[in-house]
Amino acid sequence: MLKKQVRKAILEAKDNKEQLLIEENLVKSRILMIVESENNIKNFHKLPKKKREKIANSLLEEISFLSENNILNEQLTDMLGKIFGSSFSGIIQTAIEPIVGNLLGKLGLGGFFKNFLTSFLVSKPQRLALALKDCKELTKLITEALSEALVMMLQEKTKMEGKGYSFMRNALGDAIKETAFMTSLENQLSGTVCGVFGDFNKKATEVYNKLNT
Repeated sequence: MLKKQVRKAILEAKDNKEQLLIEENLVKSRILMIVESENNIKNFHKLPKKKREKIANSLLEEISFLSENNILNEQLTDMLGKIFGSSFSGIIQTAIEPIVGNLLGKLGLGGFFKNFLTSFLVSKPQRLALALKDCKELTKLITEALSEALVMMLQEKTKMEGKGYSFMRNALGDAIKETAFMTSLENQLSGTVCGVFGDFNKKATEVYNKLNT
């Protein structure tokens, strides 16, 4: 009985490994169709601006497609990192810079918040790709990012010694993470985020159509 269970586990592991290899090869071939050549990956920052934008936007669309179809699942981001190496974050940043700049401009935020939000979104490519198809999900993601940014900013700007300061700083951080605060911020951000979301999608579609005509 034990031998049968061990054999079954080995066969299942082999099947899973083969399935993973098939999916990895599929992803790599689809990604190379988007970037056109491995040289474009290595020299991404040297490509013309329109070419960079086309690749970046197409990549996010592909990540969304792969995520929706459960291809590689949690291994997807790691696989993309292997394909693109250090260029990956720069490619994602190219895609989100217009929407981040436009959004924070309307909110009157910049500097620290812009850097934090960009870094936050770049670090979550799968969530970002899916959120760019639904303004409600994008609002949730932006809310989470700005809340974390606010907590970090408070920690950085209140580096005073003493238990009292530590207690107040921690209390403020906990309050910001509370559901009521997050819900309130999300509700207040939704109109602005969804407005920028609509403009972004419209312009992205126009650019994509021009680049493919």
